[in-house]
Amino acid sequence: MNKFDLIKWSPRLSQWAYNILYARIARKQRKKYKAILDKSAELKDRHKGQRCFIIGTGPSLRISDLEMLSGEITFAPNRIYELLDKTSWRPTYYMCQDHNILQTFGDKIKNINAELLFIPIEYKNVFTGDNVRFFVLREKNYYPANASFSKDICQCIAQGYTVTYGAIQLAVYMGFKEIYLIGVDHNYNITRDANGRPVKTASAQKDYTDGMSDYVNIKNLPRIEESTIAYETADTVTRKTGVRIYNATRGGKLDAFERVDLDKIISK
Repeated sequence: MNKFDLIKWSPRLSQWAYNILYARIARKQRKKYKAILDKSAELKDRHKGQRCFIIGTGPSLRISDLEMLSGEITFAPNRIYELLDKTSWRPTYYMCQDHNILQTFGDKIKNINAELLFIPIEYKNVFTGDNVRFFVLREKNYYPANASFSKDICQCIAQGYTVTYGAIQLAVYMGFKEIYLIGVDHNYNITRDANGRPVKTASAQKDYTDGMSDYVNIKNLPRIEESTIAYETADTVTRKTGVRIYNATRGGKLDAFERVDLDKIISK
C-alpha cells in the first residue's frame, strides 16, 4: 500500500492531509494578497464596547424583526437580498462565503446597499467596489475536535461550516461586546453528517424565512454536527475575552448560546 492509498484508507490520515493542504493554500493566499487583506486592519475595534445583531435567514425570521433592527448594527448573509424589497431595513455589513451563491448571484450581491461587503479573496477580480473587504477562508476539517477561531481577520477567517460563524469572528475583531443572533434556526430539511452522508430531518418544515426561495445545493448541504461544534467553540472563546453571544432566535434548535427574548432586547 503506497502513501496515497494509506491516506484514503485512514480517515484520520485523510483529515491530516486535507488540513495540511488547505493550510498551505491559506498561507499562500495571505502572502500573495497581503496588501488587499490588510485593508481590514482599519476595522479593528471599530465598534468597541457596542452591540450588534447577526441575522440568519431561517424560517423563524420575520420581516417585522428586520424593521425592528433599523438603527442597530447588523450583519446579514448570503441571499438576504431576496428580502430587501419587502423592508426599508438595510444591513450594516454583508458577508458571504458560499462559492455557489457568489458565482450564481454575484450581480445581486454587488447591489446590496451595505456599508461593507465581506467576500472571499478568490473573488477579488469580481467584486471591485470600495465597500468590499476580502478575507481568506481557512478550510479545516476539525470534527470531532474544536473548531479554529480567528482573532485577526486580516490573517484569515476560520471555517465553521456556517457563514454565521464567520460573522461572529468579524464581530469580535470589530470590538463588539454583545452579539445577538436572530433567525439562526440551526434546523434544516436535509443536511450532511460528519461522514459526508445526506441526512433528512422530518421535523424541519422549511429551511428559509417567508419571502425567500427554496435553495438546496446538494454539493454544499448544511453540516450541522460541525457547525454545532463551531458555535460551542465561539461561546467558549468569547466568554474568556468578556464578549457575550446570545441567541435571540424565535425558536430553532441552536442551544450553544444563552437564550434571550428579542423583543425585550430591542426595547432596551
